Amino acid sequence: MDTEVERLELKAPQKPQVFVNSITFNDGTARQLTHGSIVVFTGANNSGKSQVLRDIELRIKDARSPSVIVSELTTDYVGEFDDDFVVNKFKLDDDGNYWLGGNGTYPQGWKSQWNNHSLSILFTLFVNRLDTEERLIASKTKPLYNGSPQEQHNSLHTVYEFNAIEDTISKLFYEAFGEALIVNRRAGTNVALQVGKRPSWEGQRDGEGSYYDAVRALPLLDKQGDGMRSFASILLDTFTSDHSVTLIDEPEAFLHPPQARILGKMLAKNNPCERQLFIATHSADFINGLLDADNNNVIVIRINRDDNTNHMNTLGNDKIKELWSNPLLRYSNILNGLFHEKIVVCESDYDCLFYRAILDAIFESDGKTAPDIMFTHCGGKDRMKDVVAALNALKVPVVAIPDFDIVDDSAKLKSLSSAFGINWNNVSDNMNKVYACINAENGKIRSMIKKNGSSVFTGEAPAAFCAIDSFFRSAGLFIVPIGDIESFDKTVNKDKKDWVYAILERGNLNSESNLETARKFVKSIVDYKPSHSE
Repeated sequence: MDTEVERLELKAPQKPQVFVNSITFNDGTARQLTHGSIVVFTGANNSGKSQVLRDIELRIKDARSPSVIVSELTTDYVGEFDDDFVVNKFKLDDDGNYWLGGNGTYPQGWKSQWNNHSLSILFTLFVNRLDTEERLIASKTKPLYNGSPQEQHNSLHTVYEFNAIEDTISKLFYEAFGEALIVNRRAGTNVALQVGKRPSWEGQRDGEGSYYDAVRALPLLDKQGDGMRSFASILLDTFTSDHSVTLIDEPEAFLHPPQARILGKMLAKNNPCERQLFIATHSADFINGLLDADNNNVIVIRINRDDNTNHMNTLGNDKIKELWSNPLLRYSNILNGLFHEKIVVCESDYDCLFYRAILDAIFESDGKTAPDIMFTHCGGKDRMKDVVAALNALKVPVVAIPDFDIVDDSAKLKSLSSAFGINWNNVSDNMNKVYACINAENGKIRSMIKKNGSSVFTGEAPAAFCAIDSFFRSAGLFIVPIGDIESFDKTVNKDKKDWVYAILERGNLNSESNLETARKFVKSIVDYKPSHSE
């Protein structure tokens, strides 16, 4: 008997679902997906993050739709579009008219659309887009659902009907905001969400009335800030949606960093195995949360835009886990580099401060906006190679600026150049000429390198270093040419911290003649353009 029941259960038709099987982008990159893929698009401003979501939405609806970044998208239609599904999803009124999501529709072409993989009116059954505007209204007070075919059953109606869902989303909401999210089931003809400390239920028959009196006294979610309402809307969708594809643009909008991180972790931990998420984000905190969840289905794609081509650089789950095991990446702001056109790694915070100020001064004097470059430090040369390797793995255009004395430490220079993908054999002959110069006469010039750079070289060494420097710069390795930042203006005789403050307080960063070499150096970093060959 049990075997017969199991056999009948195995034969039960699977509900219809639509998934993205593969995506090909305009740079030729193609990506296969699973039914539970969580695809996260990152990149600098105007790189195409939101556009790629629009393209995916269009292509799912109609594979022939013209799109900007997605050149091809294939779908996987699973399950049976049978009568049971029609009865469950389409509402028939007394006049024989069918309704879907509050809109009138006609049954003639439903199965044809399904069989031809052209969704049209069926699109809303399988795909949901949560943009910023939708998230501000999805959790607002709604009229109660009375079963009319013309009505749309929404996420608030579902959470109204199931206490277990309310308990789950309330717990997660509390984790983010320190307040419970409570369904008011006695809001007259409406269903509403209230925010605050959940009242206790005392007694039996009289307990219900007292409970809802206390609930009504709590603040309405409708009256709370955009962050709370947006977070609640995403929670509602996560635990009530029947869509197989959900697209979310900037889920971190309106949220403080801690809430963005909680939201990322919540989405990755609670995403059903049969639902795909496509997310465009500009928040390292949100991505940190996704990675905290340790979900094997997470794929991070950084978009680097070059004119009309969007280079899609994919970071698969194995690489994500490898990078996330590195404390330097996990507990620093380095992931912020995902959202900038270029990231510059310096030895210290004071180096960052100086170079950033020079960059801004150059562009302000020309009446232009400075490029989207992030400066970050790694606490010295020893860790620079690790940061560069991590950023290269994330496909972030990266530049490193070590002081010149790294030239006299072959082990550190080899490690750093290797992080940039530089083959040491390409520079070894010229490096030997440089080392011969440094070691000549018992290393007489060694102590002068830190403050003078290559200007102390003699013989074959100047030309040799010029060739090395050109080769290094082509890969993103920019050694400070005159020694260290204090050497850019030796008229200010102070240690690094006080030197930087003195330079900035003096001003005239774009006209001070002593800083001309510094300006040229920063301009060369701005002009550096990495290859997209990876």
